[in-house]
Amino acid sequence: MSRMPSSFDVREQELDEMPFLDKIVFHCKQQPLVPLGALLTTGAVILAAKNVRSGNKVKAQVYFRWRVGLQAATLVALVAGSYIYGTSVKEQKAKEEQMREKAKIREQLWIQELERRDQETKYRKKRAELARLRTQKDEEAIERLQKELKDLEFQIRGKTD
Repeated sequence: MSRMPSSFDVREQELDEMPFLDKIVFHCKQQPLVPLGALLTTGAVILAAKNVRSGNKVKAQVYFRWRVGLQAATLVALVAGSYIYGTSVKEQKAKEEQMREKAKIREQLWIQELERRDQETKYRKKRAELARLRTQKDEEAIERLQKELKDLEFQIRGKTD
């Protein structure tokens, strides 16, 4: 049974061999809300710093509050994504293990079927050989009987003449 490829289809060995930028892209695809939250938090910090420099303390305070909320949202997204991705990976591994088991069972069944066919072929060859031998014996018996018949016919003709 085939399935659609996913951005989550990366093994740990492949992840270790990836270049740095590919790893970043992979993790961003894995949990897209985390980089978004980090960017929004960074934007809030930059706006807060701008307002502190310009002396607008009220607006700076608002942006600092946004920063705290966005950091909390990013943290929630990180934990939720890790949980969801972790369970999906476990489910995927369980499915793969089941598929491996099914493949082993299918392979064993196929081997048994091939062995059964092989035994059946050997049995048929043995029966064919026995039939050939019987046919050969029967042909020899027929030839012998025909020879006896000719001899008897010759003897009968010889007595009547």
